[in-house]
Amino acid sequence: METRRLRSLQQPSHVQRLLEQLVLRGRFLPKGCDQVRDPSTLPPQLRRILAGEIEQGHIWACWANNFQTWLFTGELSLTLSRERRAPVLRVTLYDEMGELKETGAWLASREGTWTRCGE
Repeated sequence: METRRLRSLQQPSHVQRLLEQLVLRGRFLPKGCDQVRDPSTLPPQLRRILAGEIEQGHIWACWANNFQTWLFTGELSLTLSRERRAPVLRVTLYDEMGELKETGAWLASREGTWTRCGE
């Protein structure tokens, strides 16, 4: 991908939308989850993780139901996006206890689908 386009994709609002699309289309969540937008409503362990992620410049998205919470953090990988000529997000998933559940890079296609890619 060309550098100018990648720089525009790197805007936090755009990366935020990409992360939300990945989560919603990637079948990470059971039905009936609500998006959490207010970090003060998160459990203390997730607020601590979130503070560190934000300090590193990462974006976040969170969903919860009556029993579980899923915190996703991520960033756009310029290197992988250039190599693959499409946006690639590095994403980390934490559970409600703040435990790391999954990490990986995800490639967005022009059709709006996401595939996990090797780093």
